[in-house]
Amino acid sequence: MLTVTRQIIIVCITLSSIASLYSCTPNQREADDTVIASVAGKTLTIGDAKNKIPVFVIEQDSISAIQSFANQWVQQQVSLDHARRLGIQNTDRFYQRIRQYEEELLINLLKEHILETNESQIEVSNEEALTYYQSHREQLTFDEKYVRFRLISTRTRADAENANRDLINGLEWEDIVERYSINPDLQLRQSTQFWPISMAATDIPPVNQNLRTLGISERSPIHYFGNHYHLVQLMDERTEGEYPDLDWLIPQIAEWLKLERSRRITNAYLRNLYLQADTNNEIELRDVSYIEQILKQQ
Repeated sequence: MLTVTRQIIIVCITLSSIASLYSCTPNQREADDTVIASVAGKTLTIGDAKNKIPVFVIEQDSISAIQSFANQWVQQQVSLDHARRLGIQNTDRFYQRIRQYEEELLINLLKEHILETNESQIEVSNEEALTYYQSHREQLTFDEKYVRFRLISTRTRADAENANRDLINGLEWEDIVERYSINPDLQLRQSTQFWPISMAATDIPPVNQNLRTLGISERSPIHYFGNHYHLVQLMDERTEGEYPDLDWLIPQIAEWLKLERSRRITNAYLRNLYLQADTNNEIELRDVSYIEQILKQQ
C-alpha cells in the first residue's frame, strides 16, 4: 500500500530520461512539453524548468540543472500543498501580507506610470549632459570617491539572505535582482552607473556608510531601513584626485540627470496628490503633541 507521501507525490525524473530527450528527440517543442515531475495533479515540464533556470546554469550542465530544479520544485509543491491543507491561506496573517504586497506593488506601478507618461521630460541627450559638464566642470573632478555598487532591497530578511547567498555562489546579478528586489528595474539600472560617494544610496544612510568602507567585491551586512531589508556590494571605485575621462563621464552625467528628473517629477506628482486630497478634506492627520499624549497614557 502506498504511503500518504507517495500518494501525493509522483516524481518521474531521471538523468537518463532527460539525456534521451536532449539527444534523441527531433522535435524540441515535444521535448519541452514532456512532464518530468508531478505533485498532487500539478505537473512540471522540461520547458517549465528551462524557462525558470538561469541560462548560464543550463549551459554549464543542463541535465544536472533540470534535475536539481525539479527536486526543488517538488519540495516547494509539497510545502504549498501542506500549507493549503492547514488553511494558512485563510488566516489573517496571510491576508495582511497580501495587502502589504499589493500596496507596495500599486505604489511602484504608480511611479512607473508617472515616469512613462512623462518620458519626454525625463530623457537626457548627450548634448544636454555635455552642457551640464561645461557649466560644472570644476565640480566634476574626482574631489571625492566615485563608486559602482549592487544594491538590492527586499521585503523580507529571508529574501535578503537568499540574495546574499546567490551573490556568494556567483549567480547572475540580473537573475538575483529579478527574483528578490522590490524594484528590480531601478536597482539593475543603478548598478551600471558610478556615483559620487556623497550621492550613493543616500536614501538609505547605513548603506551609504558601508560604501565608504567596503573593499571591491565586499558585501555589507543586511540592514533594515524604511520597512525593507537592504544589502549592498561594492563593485568598482574611482579614487579621489583623478580627473574623469570625458567619454566615461558624459554618460554618467546623463544618467544622474535622468534619475534626478525622475525623482523630481515623481515627487511633484505625489505632492500634488497629497495637496488635492488635503483640499478635499480627505486627510486627517494628528499632530505630534496628540500622539505624544496618547503614548504617555499607555
